[in-house]
Amino acid sequence: MAAHLVKRCTCLLREAARQAPAMAPVGRLRLARVAHKTLTSSATSPISHFPGSLMEPVEKERAFTSYVENQVEYLIKKATSPEELLELLGGSHHLDSNQAAMILIRLSHLLSEKPEDKALLIQDAHFQQLLCLLNSQITSVWHATLSRLLGSLYALGLPKASKELQSVEQEVRWRMRKLKYKHLALMAESCATLSQEQHSQELLAELLMCLERRWTEIEDSHTLVTIMMKVGHLSEPLMNRLEDKHVLNRAQDIALPHLCSILLAFARLNFHPDQEDQFFSLVHEKLGSELPGLEPALQVDLVWALCVLQQAREAELQAVLHPEFHIQFLGRKSQKDQNTFQKLLHINATALLEHPEYSGPLLPASAVAPRPSAPDRKVTPLQKELQETLKGLLGSADRGSLEVATQYGWVLDAEVLLDSDGEFLPVRDFVAPHLAQPTGSQSPPPGSKRLAFLRWEFPNFNSRSKDLLGRFVLARRHILAAGFLIVDVPFYEWLELKSEWQKGAYLKDKMRKAVAEELAK
Repeated sequence: MAAHLVKRCTCLLREAARQAPAMAPVGRLRLARVAHKTLTSSATSPISHFPGSLMEPVEKERAFTSYVENQVEYLIKKATSPEELLELLGGSHHLDSNQAAMILIRLSHLLSEKPEDKALLIQDAHFQQLLCLLNSQITSVWHATLSRLLGSLYALGLPKASKELQSVEQEVRWRMRKLKYKHLALMAESCATLSQEQHSQELLAELLMCLERRWTEIEDSHTLVTIMMKVGHLSEPLMNRLEDKHVLNRAQDIALPHLCSILLAFARLNFHPDQEDQFFSLVHEKLGSELPGLEPALQVDLVWALCVLQQAREAELQAVLHPEFHIQFLGRKSQKDQNTFQKLLHINATALLEHPEYSGPLLPASAVAPRPSAPDRKVTPLQKELQETLKGLLGSADRGSLEVATQYGWVLDAEVLLDSDGEFLPVRDFVAPHLAQPTGSQSPPPGSKRLAFLRWEFPNFNSRSKDLLGRFVLARRHILAAGFLIVDVPFYEWLELKSEWQKGAYLKDKMRKAVAEELAK
């Protein structure tokens, strides 16, 4: 019996020694007292009570540890400032690698609109301590947390030479075969949208290759649609494989909400499936009876998507342009409703410019009048430089107009009118059918050409390509249909121009080419 008792006590002391390093001094003292109490009471207790009494302190300790972990995670989720999060590094909280990662993810969310604060945060001693903690235990971070962590570090603006960022990227490479498909897609999206550094683009290429190889792992239409929307545009081979998997072969089994999501994803990317006619026949069939029963904003989204993809039918245009339907969006102030009404303007433009057989209804003239721009609207560097160059090129304000808001819901960066000899005409003297409110009284002279300048920023393109997203393809199509020649000014060409002379010469050359191409038709 004595030997049995000694064996039990040895097990208990071994457990206490294992737990001690991870606990505060108070915890060690408490466990020592528990062990002493167990030893003294065991001498007079029945042997049958040993297992329960010896294991009880260990179970209580585990329960206490779980409680502390849940409390820390609760504080992380509820934090409303970076200071609250960084304070968790001190005091009685002993953070592990997952909690450190969660804090970084939460910091990224809180500072998403504060780039100036990100720079200060990176220099903070507590933040550096947090990164060190993460780096020392990176292999213990859960898969799901790691996938979100990568994007958060990019968003926080960690320098590419940061050993902590490189450590996370390397951990992603090592785990790539073990990560779930959705986690790979999330990280690929982060690499594409949050960081343009060369090293992250190399990781993106590896992630996309892994997604292309493992595409057969997708088993449900919801995951399929999510992957299409997040990363389908980054890889044509991947998009083709995704298109071939619940879109056509299992089309009849796809629920309407998922089919709607697929349609919106295709419109966003201006993606046309190989079996286009078959796919859109299915879309029209499913929407025919169910479109009126959908939430109004979703109805507008779907018809707008069909307009982008040049698949809208007259009945679908009529459904959302009918006065009894569109009146609910007139005059509303919320950002969501304003975005929906902007899409109604685009649908209205599609009916006017691309459906000559369309018999109505249309939006009233009062509804298509341009609204004043928000006073706090940000001006991009490209926009500012282009406007300054155009002012110098035109010389006189009557030779062109800047920031022209059309009745089609699109804003031109500039508009000029050239006579048959290529000379500028006073644009405001002539009738302009693209404006909601008439200006000028003269008809443009024979042989004149109306040119629209359109700048294309980095976010206007599919990632890693020079293909415009669907929204901007629609804009370009409408402006062409309205009778303009287009002078495209993409960011990747403008960035190559260094001097004001080069920029002016670039725009003149673009104008000459646009006119020459029109004459060559």
